[in-house]
Amino acid sequence: MQLSTRQARVFRLAMLLGSGMPVETQKIISQLACSEPTLTRALKELRETYSAEIRYSKATHSYQIVEPGLLDKKTLRQIHKTLSSNVEAKTDETVSKVSLDKEKKKAVSLSLRMSVLRKIDQLAIQTNTTRSDIVELLVDSSIAKLAATLRR
Repeated sequence: MQLSTRQARVFRLAMLLGSGMPVETQKIISQLACSEPTLTRALKELRETYSAEIRYSKATHSYQIVEPGLLDKKTLRQIHKTLSSNVEAKTDETVSKVSLDKEKKKAVSLSLRMSVLRKIDQLAIQTNTTRSDIVELLVDSSIAKLAATLRR
């Protein structure tokens, strides 16, 4: 099973805080590669999902689990195992799913008929890629054909 980015972030946060020791906010943000609002959402999910009591210390700018709730050692071992297998699965992939580098990708809004969208989704499933990758392939192919036609 492959974890979503959100699930992996919450699991990594659980591992960081799992020792019960205070962890500085900046260290967490750096380790999770996220913004403060994203960290806040991940903390909320960790609190709600595992009934963990997590406190913030203004003096040290750190978070600490004071009551683990369902985050016992067995659960943390399972989370660690799941994260490890998720990392292995991602390194085994040959196709990049998403590029977050703003120089490489630019979000574009398209209005497509549902029938066209379903075809794009079917191609994405068949090729084990994303909808975005299929649209890029289609656009690249169409541009190449159009350029060849214009050169004649």
